[in-house]
Amino acid sequence: EPTDDERVAALGPFPLPEHRPDALWQNISSDHQTTLALEDLNERALYHNTIKTKIPTPYNDLDWLAQVPEEGQSVSDYVTFLTSRSGRCRPIANASGTTICLLPIVDSVGWPDNAPRLESLAVFTQAFYQRPVKILNPATVTRSTQGKFSIEFRKDDGQGIWNGSIKGRYDSKTGRSQYRAHSVLEQLSSYRSNGMYKEENFCIMGVTMEDLFGDTTDLFCAGYAYGGSKVALFSFHRYHPHIRMSPTTWWDYGYQTKPGSYSYFDDGKRPSKLSLQLPAKLASAGAKEYLRRSCKLLLHELGHLYGMDHCIHYKCLMMGTGHLVEDFSAPMHLCGICLRKMQWRLGFSVTHRYQEMAKVLKDKELMGLDAEAGWIRRRIGAIGKQREKEGRAATSPQRKQDGVGVIDLTT
Repeated sequence: EPTDDERVAALGPFPLPEHRPDALWQNISSDHQTTLALEDLNERALYHNTIKTKIPTPYNDLDWLAQVPEEGQSVSDYVTFLTSRSGRCRPIANASGTTICLLPIVDSVGWPDNAPRLESLAVFTQAFYQRPVKILNPATVTRSTQGKFSIEFRKDDGQGIWNGSIKGRYDSKTGRSQYRAHSVLEQLSSYRSNGMYKEENFCIMGVTMEDLFGDTTDLFCAGYAYGGSKVALFSFHRYHPHIRMSPTTWWDYGYQTKPGSYSYFDDGKRPSKLSLQLPAKLASAGAKEYLRRSCKLLLHELGHLYGMDHCIHYKCLMMGTGHLVEDFSAPMHLCGICLRKMQWRLGFSVTHRYQEMAKVLKDKELMGLDAEAGWIRRRIGAIGKQREKEGRAATSPQRKQDGVGVIDLTT
């Protein structure tokens, strides 16, 4: 566990001595609705006590830090990772790319009505990272009568590009399929480089309600990110608040009538009343929790594509999680160390970003996550009070790009 002095050192000095390449934001066009405040990088009040809760000591062998000896990533480590000795951006930074692309991966039915809304995920992702988000035409996964799996990608006009073979497993008793995540990611990498890559696209994030696994011993996996290829894949399938699953058998799960925070069978025993069918509709509280869990997963994986490692300093959005209990308990926000990394990379106004996030979170049509919006309001208030103590203005000077930045949603 890091010491308090190590946490202070990870945040870095004020001002930060490392050079920040202009290439990081030179490709932001007038359509991108980005409010730049480059001087925010060196204002201590924006990052001080953002999140105070430290990651608890691992409770059992399945907790993330009990499995993986993470070294941690300081702000200076992050800058070094993305820049060369000459001060230029390394290729892995993909500084020329700005647009975040979401690619729904669906079965023949399409994106389910009872799944987290793609529009909500897209709008909040845009507010969180202060970059434009575009929803691409969906890719379709299928299983043939011979038991082979494939994925078909489509162009913007809706026509198929190609069919690629992917690996998976199938249980004949339940009729359930599970797709190997790395196999899908390989096809997604080819799709980005050969069929869809455009200079303005930063990454392609595959989002799906289909079930995924990594290795044959896995129960399931939530997702993976290929940082160098700037593609990621994640599934919301196991994040449903009604799901209850076996801790040992991938195809043995079902749905209870009431939501819960613990997704596994109690003491490994299968409940007597468990439906194999996904609930047709979620109550308001369950739908909000499903959206919150899914949004955290998307934002976390996207953080990896921006070069952030798992956070070991605070209980933060970027903390590693070894199971769903840890995952669900992680907050929706960045600690000061991770927030400063993103400010260095993206150059956004911290307070403007908070204001946009709160607006989306409070919107009952989009999200309606009042508790999360309340956290942001308190954070903005704390920044204002600290600035007053220092005799500073309540808001930082900003350089706003022209244009209103309409989100591009193609469905």
